[in-house]
Amino acid sequence: GVPDLVLSFVDPGLIDDCSFHPCVRYNRFERDRIVSFVPPDGAFELMRYRVNTQGNVAAPCYCQPQLNFEYANDQGSIIVIVGLRAQNTLIFPGNRNNALVVEDVMVVIPFSRAVRTANLKVTTGSVLFDEATKVAKWTVGKLVADKYPQLTGTIMLQPNANGFSGSGSSGGGGEEAPPIQMDWKVSMASVSGLAIQSLQLTNEKYKPYKGVRTIAKSGKFHIRTV
Repeated sequence: GVPDLVLSFVDPGLIDDCSFHPCVRYNRFERDRIVSFVPPDGAFELMRYRVNTQGNVAAPCYCQPQLNFEYANDQGSIIVIVGLRAQNTLIFPGNRNNALVVEDVMVVIPFSRAVRTANLKVTTGSVLFDEATKVAKWTVGKLVADKYPQLTGTIMLQPNANGFSGSGSSGGGGEEAPPIQMDWKVSMASVSGLAIQSLQLTNEKYKPYKGVRTIAKSGKFHIRTV
């Protein structure tokens, strides 16, 4: 048969703005705040939504970068420390007793045009500096409590780097470094707290397996260097 599904939420009032796959009966959602649809073949994205959050969202991890340029010597240094925050606003279903683990952590560090090359090393994971794009990618992996991965390194500047336009970091003028990007995810967590109440299936004789899995991801998480 053709499966027909109805998805309902514990608190649909959290949904502020949403867009649906064409298979969703939008009028039904507008009237009853439930998602009724006949799924297409294969994997697909059912909906995207925004939520009403109270106050600011606090990420589960932090990134503390520090750049120093010595333009007189055409060199500089960098230190980046990452770790878990003591407090965050992630929401976990049920009673969660396990320690927080942030996975797939990656720090992307774009350097300014004033940088010629960089010699970097890390205490956790691996780092790769692209000479062409002047971008370093630090693959950290997992973040756990009481561990503070660190990246350190020296920077070689272009001759007369102090002449590049823009406001500078410490050590004089020069071009301001672009913001650092940090990617991460936390399994079985959400930012919104939106929870599924039930998923009903009709027009099928077999009994399907139904499960819910949430993942909180970083999105556009940028950090300015100082």
